[in-house]
Amino acid sequence: MNHAVAGASFDIPGYRIVRQIGQGGMATVYLAIQVSLGRPVAVKVLAAEHTPNDEAATRFEQEARTIARLDHPHIVSIYDVGRTSTGQLYYTMPYLPNGDLGRRKLGEQPARIVEIMRALLKALAYAHEQGIVHRDVKPENVLFDKLDRPLLADFGIALATRNHLRVTREGATLGSSGYMSPEQARGQATDGRSDLYSLGVVCYELLTGELPFHGPDALSVAIAHLENPVPRLPPMKRLWQPLLDRAMAKTPAERYQNAEEMLEAVEELAARLENGETGGLRAWLDAHRPRPGRGALVGLAALAGAGLLLAALARVAHAP
Repeated sequence: MNHAVAGASFDIPGYRIVRQIGQGGMATVYLAIQVSLGRPVAVKVLAAEHTPNDEAATRFEQEARTIARLDHPHIVSIYDVGRTSTGQLYYTMPYLPNGDLGRRKLGEQPARIVEIMRALLKALAYAHEQGIVHRDVKPENVLFDKLDRPLLADFGIALATRNHLRVTREGATLGSSGYMSPEQARGQATDGRSDLYSLGVVCYELLTGELPFHGPDALSVAIAHLENPVPRLPPMKRLWQPLLDRAMAKTPAERYQNAEEMLEAVEELAARLENGETGGLRAWLDAHRPRPGRGALVGLAALAGAGLLLAALARVAHAP
């Protein structure tokens, strides 16, 4: 194998490395050919600086074991696990040529967004049933196969809750800050409802083209997830607002309690979209309806006063 061309400094028996196709914080992904079958595969290799005994290596091995347990049409499977000629951990998985969700612009394709949400919720429901919390749901971890079907990938920081496997430091926060649930940002224990929060963030980004919370650094974004309310969608997309408000509630108890429950909400939304509903002005008015309290009373008083003024003006205009 020509390492200079392939960009790899190691060999993997039975595979021919073609080129590097991805780079992450703890691993590099290569396109390779599995020689025995002549098929293209993706090979994920742990970075050389991580020794086989450190936390990252443990987490990487857990990822391979985790994915090996999951058999679902919308979850990326694995073929093989081992070590390279230099002792680095690796696993192989299908090569998915159609890129990731982060490269898609779907803001004006609500039916496609529904389709992707449906697939990911089914994948999460299955994973959660197996006791697995993904903990890093984001567009870059949603890949598309040759038929353009979405598959959830990269369980590198998944927590096997059923077996109580913990390879992170107590209080450590793992995940991507832009999609991180409030409890994840605090370093607290997470369950499947944390994944649903992250999927709500993904949905918001698909609809608007941007993340709901911004900041100059990861910490400020994490704080925004903890403190800031869910932003309002544009008027013509307000039909989605109740779904996002509940999925992205600050406390797990206020969210959908499982993926099946959120999937039911998506199906109800899909039916309304198929009937031609978009949200529009009525949804905007509902979203801005005054909440109970002093502010609401002031608003109602102002509206009543305006109504009386209009009525008086109308009587003057028609007076003889």
